[in-house]
Amino acid sequence: MKRVLVDGQHHFQVHVYLGDLDPAAVSVELYAEAGDGAAPIRQAMERVRPLTGAPNAYVYTAEFADTRPASEYTPRVIPHHPDARVPLEAQQILWQG
Repeated sequence: MKRVLVDGQHHFQVHVYLGDLDPAAVSVELYAEAGDGAAPIRQAMERVRPLTGAPNAYVYTAEFADTRPASEYTPRVIPHHPDARVPLEAQQILWQG
């Protein structure tokens, strides 16, 4: 994951390798645990382009205000379908290690 802070804005870039998964079947987001009475943060990332030289791999980006340190955010890939809701505890969520 690439993180840059510019003029009070976090800019994140993540490379996601989906293998046999359809990109429409997943959502990529940044997640930060709740802390100091604040709610957890879930920031959706946008798929911006294919990753050169890798099949079914993409670059995802997100940009948002510097309200928490960038180190508190973890990218994750979760199942996605417009008619389904996935709880945080679902075992199918892939966390970056």
